Amino acid sequence: MEVRTPSEARSDVSVAAGTAAVAALLCGALVVPALLIPAYAGLLAASVLAASTGIAFRMILSTLLSVGDPAPEPPSLPADPPTVSVVVTAYNEADALEGTVASCLRQSYPTDRLEVVVGYEAASDDGTADVAERIAARNRRVAAVRREVSPGGKAAAVNHALPRAEGDVIASVDAGQRFEPTAVRRAVRRLLEGDDVWCVKGRCFGTNAAASLVALHATVERHLIERTEFVARDVAGGFTLFTGGQAFFRREALSALGGFDETVLLEDLDAASRIHARGKRIRVDPTVVSAERNPETLAAWWSQRKRWVRGGMQVARRHLRRLSDDPNLSPIVRLDALYTFCVVLTLPILLLASPVATLSALGVGPPFPGAALSTAAAAVSSTFALPYAVFLQDELAGRAHDPREYVAPLTLPAYLALQAAVVVAAFVDEFVRRRPAVYVTSSEASSRGGAGERSDEDRE
Repeated sequence: MEVRTPSEARSDVSVAAGTAAVAALLCGALVVPALLIPAYAGLLAASVLAASTGIAFRMILSTLLSVGDPAPEPPSLPADPPTVSVVVTAYNEADALEGTVASCLRQSYPTDRLEVVVGYEAASDDGTADVAERIAARNRRVAAVRREVSPGGKAAAVNHALPRAEGDVIASVDAGQRFEPTAVRRAVRRLLEGDDVWCVKGRCFGTNAAASLVALHATVERHLIERTEFVARDVAGGFTLFTGGQAFFRREALSALGGFDETVLLEDLDAASRIHARGKRIRVDPTVVSAERNPETLAAWWSQRKRWVRGGMQVARRHLRRLSDDPNLSPIVRLDALYTFCVVLTLPILLLASPVATLSALGVGPPFPGAALSTAAAAVSSTFALPYAVFLQDELAGRAHDPREYVAPLTLPAYLALQAAVVVAAFVDEFVRRRPAVYVTSSEASSRGGAGERSDEDRE
């Protein structure tokens, strides 16, 4: 799979212009007939209204399910705990890499049972190779694995480093993530809950809200997803997911899966789908925390989100029928998977048709029933208060947020409008233009700081 930086992707103006033009044509094809055919306009507007209301109620329910302590204390570690290999992948992450490895070595886990494997791309042009080799040379618990071929995305990087990882538990971690000291211990204890637990997903906690308006809103969005949606899926016993930022696996699980699929843009959602298809579980524990930095420029954010959305569409097309029809899965897992993939696949169409609903709400075309419109407005409006539930839970747990984050929910509508544009662009490229999948990195080269952070453990 081809890999590009955000600047390389942005420089292809003709591609972006073509995608925008196709999106405009699709929108016109959906909206113009609605101006001429009242029945069609009413059906389309009702569909948009129903979907908006349903998604809003889902968000509210997820928040309610995630309130309190959704992660009871897992079993204690045995006297002879499993060995752990933390696989850190890095491509142009020189500034972030050292701090990330240091956080892995600072874990409250037996030092003789934990190793760090740094899988770095030889194509990095910011000194990542030098940093990785230097860390490995000065610490016997760190190994550096060089990948010589052209960058192939996160899945390829992890798969290349896996043969060097010797642990019973494999943690896959991005170079931009930094574990809190109890993360590994907590995750391993959660894995030991049962042989059917194949993966544990923790919480990625954004720390750079002050860097830019883009980073601010991305941070709040991530808090809402990581602390409510993912946790609620676990509480309800539904279609649990993990993100590529950090996740822990039983070694035999990755072996059974054959590693990560290198042909999709969202290898984590694909792996989660395959784990559920085997009847195994993914546990979500929000107390397994790693600090992360969200994209700070619009180009980097757009590239990351578009990759996520298009990758989600690829996985949905591949696993929708397989999971929703599997009689061996619980009804809640099947329904939750059906909901997840149907939203991924139909949301772009509903967004393209949304002007029809707007016109109906303004009195142009068939009017909405008053009760339906009021219910939708109330549900959608209330979702902008949901981040404050996360903030309150975190404050009670002693986890502080940047003061700017408390203001961000007021301007989330503008941010969500950008998200809508990303969704439509991903849909056009995947299903209409059928452009080759390109893995666009989230950052140009590392600019996140942290190269100077060292600990006593890091100097062993």
